[in-house]
This record gives sequence, C-alpha cells and structure tokens, in this order.
Amino acid sequence: MLRTPDLRSERGIALVLAVFAMVVIGALVAGTVLVGRLEFQSSQAALHASAAQEAAEAGLAERIDGWDVMVYNEMGFGPPNAIYGGTVELGAGSNVEFADRVTRFNNTMFLIESTGRKLGAGGTVLAERTVAGFMRLARPTLSVNAAVTVTDPIQFNGNAFSVTGVNDNPPGWNDCDPTRADNLDDVVGVRSSTGTGVGNNDLDNVSGSPVPYVDNDPTITSQTFQDYLDYTYETLAAQDNVKELPNSTPYMFAPIVELTDATKCDRDVELNMGEPRRPPLAYVAPCIGYFPVVHGTANRTKMASNTRGQGTLLVDGDLELNGGFEWNGIILVRGSIKIAGTGNKIWGALLSESITEDNSIGGNVDITYSACAIQKAVQGASLPVPLRTRSWVSVMQ
Repeated sequence: MLRTPDLRSERGIALVLAVFAMVVIGALVAGTVLVGRLEFQSSQAALHASAAQEAAEAGLAERIDGWDVMVYNEMGFGPPNAIYGGTVELGAGSNVEFADRVTRFNNTMFLIESTGRKLGAGGTVLAERTVAGFMRLARPTLSVNAAVTVTDPIQFNGNAFSVTGVNDNPPGWNDCDPTRADNLDDVVGVRSSTGTGVGNNDLDNVSGSPVPYVDNDPTITSQTFQDYLDYTYETLAAQDNVKELPNSTPYMFAPIVELTDATKCDRDVELNMGEPRRPPLAYVAPCIGYFPVVHGTANRTKMASNTRGQGTLLVDGDLELNGGFEWNGIILVRGSIKIAGTGNKIWGALLSESITEDNSIGGNVDITYSACAIQKAVQGASLPVPLRTRSWVSVMQ
C-alpha cells in the first residue's frame, strides 16, 4: 500500500537553501574583495617601487652629470662618502628623494651608489631601491716630455728668459701626490720636430735632462697636439664646463670668491681661472683647488698683464703674452706662441703646434716643467664615464 508523503515534514527547506546561497554568495564576494584588495596593494607597492627606482636612477644620473671635479677628483681612497642628496619631481606630491654615495678605489675608478625612496605623507618610507654604477675618469693624457714642445723653431730674444725641464713644484705647492703623477722624472727643456732654435748663446737659459734640447724629434707629429687617448683637442674643448675666450681683446684672469659666501670659489665668473699662488704669496684660498679647462677660439688670444690662472689652456690660434702672466698647468696652442715683457711664469708644460707662424720667446719669462702642475690640470679636466661592460647594477633590497 502506497503512503502519501507528509508535505508538512518538508517545511523550512527554502530557508536552508536561502541561507546556503547567501553563504556561498558572501564567500564569493569576500574572495573578490580580498583579491581586489591584494591587487590594489600590489599595484600600489609596484608604483612605489617604480618611483623609488626612478629616484635612484635620477640620483645616479645627477651625480654623473653634475660631477664636481673640485670634490670628487680630489677624494682620497677608502670607505664610501655620503656626498649629496636631492628630490625628484615625478608629479604633484610625488614625495620622492635620493641619496648618493661615492667611493674611490684608485686614481681613476669610482663606485657611485644611489638610493631612491618613496615616502608617505608622514615621511614613512614606502619603498626603497638602490642602483650602483662603476665609473672611470676619462683623462686627457698628453705626451709631455719637455717643458716646451714645438714643431717649428723658436726665436729666443735676449738672455733674461729661463726654460728648464728639471721637474719642480710651483712655489708653495706642497699637496702634490707623487702616486698620481705620470712623470716625476726630469725632461729636456725644449723639444721640436724640426729645429728648436736654441743656439750656443741660449744654453745658459735652457736646461733639462738628459740634454737641454732635442732637435728633429720624429715622435712629434700633429697627433701630439690633438690626440690625448681618452680625449682629442676637439672633445676636450667641447666639455660642458669649459670656459670660452671668443675674442682677441686682452683677457685678465683673477680668482674670485662668491659674494654671499667668501669660503667658496665663484666658478661661474667668466674670467675666474683658479688660484695658482700659495702662501706666502697673496692668494685666494677657496680657488686653490679649481683647475678649469679654458678654450681660446680667436685667431690670436691675448693675455693682459698681471693675469693668473691654472688648469688646461687650449688656444685654437696664436697665444700672445706681454708680461705679468702666471699659469700653472698645461698650455696647448694650435698656432704660435709670442712671449715678451717681464714677469711671465709658466709651471707645467707649454706645447705649440705652430701652424700659423714662427714662435718667439723673449723678455723676462720662466717656463718650468712641473709634473705636479700637469697632474693637477689633468685631474681638473677629467670627467667620469661608465665602464664599457657591467657598469650598472640594481642592488636588491
């Protein structure tokens, strides 16, 4: 006998199904919210990390582009040095900063580490990334083996001049590092690819080692005056920080300090070419470490009396000195040199390609080979370049 189901026993099943459905839907909604929240947090973290990475890379680029030769090229070897920090504008309220450290390994090798940080509203670090770059100093390495190097003979006038290849420091220069100098040996006084112009009457005024002068040197070619390994004459003259002398009007150089801070050398002044003097002479202390690259582009670059500077002086045409000129470092002239008057003093090396006319040296002038002055000039003209391989690395945090 069939029994008729008691429909009253199934009362409430709809409620159970509804509750079950709500639980399932709630779980789905909660999972979706959780996944969405995780995705949001992940994207925010990625944005913060990207901002920190960009700040780190900006700091590295800032350090290379803004390389201060007075600071970094004179650094000692050893532990990292905290040099500079700054901010990066990645949009309104980006709140991103970076900090750099520079370590010097030897004469030419540097490591730059830049750490970028994305900060929260209260200064909390939301993300941090570090990049590092290995740099070497590109150095204008000239072939200097004489106090004066020329292609054409020099007309020596009078007997009050002095040209010596006996290596010596400029007066008062006691901070030269012999480990960084390329050539500490004595050299000849005058070296020429043809005749030097030194006669018997000039031997009391020209000296050097192993001989006072060398005629007909086949190693002196146009490359001697134009090719410096890491640089050429043109690339050295094209550096961003080169000081241009475009006219033939006599120039008067003088070291000058900043108006708002007398402890700093004002390198933005057009005719501030550093301070070659040291105590006990009158000198401008903040400019002692400033060795600029100076570029004369006129057919004839003239120097006024009582002018002084240091570093690397490049002259496209002729160079004319008429007395009271002081320069410590390298003078490289594509044209000829004309030196007259009293009180001219050059410590380092003078090179003249003599492509326009003959050279002449007269009056009361002292030209002394100085490895120290050359070393300082080269340091002042050296800028960093990345290594060709494995120069950049991202440091894991």
